[in-house]
Amino acid sequence: MNTMTQLESVGVAVLAPRICSLGEEVCGGSEVVLWEDVSILRAAGIPVRVYARAAREGAQVHLVPLRTSAPLITSIEYCGQFLRREPTAAVLAYNEPALAGWAPGRTIARFDWSTPLPRYWNWPGWLSRFQSARYLFPSESERQLFLQQHRRIPDENASVLPNAVDLQLFQPRPTAATSGTRLRVGFAGQWVPRKGIGELLEAWRTVKSSMPAAELHLAGGAGLWKNTQTTRNAEETASPVRQMEEQKLVHCVGALPRSQMPAFWNSASIAVVPSLYEPFGLVALEALACGVPVVASSVGGLREIVVDDESGILVPAGDPAALAQALLALLNDEPRRLRLAEGARRRAERFSLQR
Repeated sequence: MNTMTQLESVGVAVLAPRICSLGEEVCGGSEVVLWEDVSILRAAGIPVRVYARAAREGAQVHLVPLRTSAPLITSIEYCGQFLRREPTAAVLAYNEPALAGWAPGRTIARFDWSTPLPRYWNWPGWLSRFQSARYLFPSESERQLFLQQHRRIPDENASVLPNAVDLQLFQPRPTAATSGTRLRVGFAGQWVPRKGIGELLEAWRTVKSSMPAAELHLAGGAGLWKNTQTTRNAEETASPVRQMEEQKLVHCVGALPRSQMPAFWNSASIAVVPSLYEPFGLVALEALACGVPVVASSVGGLREIVVDDESGILVPAGDPAALAQALLALLNDEPRRLRLAEGARRRAERFSLQR
């Protein structure tokens, strides 16, 4: 029996991370990738069943409720329940790498952020199991980080499959905001420290002092959109944003449905992704697909998406002065901005969902 015939017979069981709730209209990049994977598999004629701890009512998700709270115990309970329901299916486990050891012959551990293997991965009896599983990463930087942390995992069992963008959904569509003289910078993401929101606000004060007419539009919010738990210190993180909004230094547009994100990016002259850590950076790729040059931190997967001075500008992470300088350089240089915009779309085509 060949692989496709076997997959068509047993199907693929997809397990979302324990912390995630699936099926909301507003969602982050991790859920986007999960549902796109599901669509690709189903289009190939493979039955797919999706499991998660929580989901919106009506979503096509099988629930795996948890009664415990300690991380190790929840992992055992969550993965154990899942495997009891799916004793034969091929497994695609998102940031639940314990399954790589529990069902190594049929599991691909798919990563969207840095998640270490469970503490027992290199214990006698377990090591060979984790060594025989397969691991999939969105960027080479994440793959290398994983292999450095788990040196006994064979390199050939760890592969890179970059996240993709739907070029039919995300494409250049000039708007009234970009057809005139208005200069607008767009940020989309969670208002949490690792996304560099604090550094962006500090940099923006410098930009506004030099270019009072420039605008910064912030999409998203302080809470983790797909998290089943409350983000620690979320309101403290959001407070500076609200203060600057009251001072009319920034414009907050809220957490937008995915269907509205192409219009958001097309309303911007520049996209900014100031993350301190980023395994991939789907938001940067979506902006590029809309023909918007991206100013991004030179970290993680962003270095593999944004080509410096071809599709955007890379700056050191955590450096508000460098970030402000890059934003001002593009805002003040329309020919360069237009050149990078053309390069942005070309760069996005290398990561197309269709491809």
